[in-house]
Amino acid sequence: MGVSDIAAQQAREHHRAAEAALALAERHRQQRNALVRRLRESDPRRWSYRALATAVGCSPELIAAIVKERV
Repeated sequence: MGVSDIAAQQAREHHRAAEAALALAERHRQQRNALVRRLRESDPRRWSYRALATAVGCSPELIAAIVKERV
């Protein structure tokens, strides 16, 4: 096995790892979105966009997009 074969194998491994990371990130986003929507629906007065954004650690704009199901 030459250097180029080893490099190709490493590139393939990194490619697969990147694909797996993207899939995992998507699952995390789906869970986050479901939890945010559930909190907002359970008590909209307590869980304003700003309160949710502070609790989650993101912007109120992202919360609005999640609640309105734009993401």
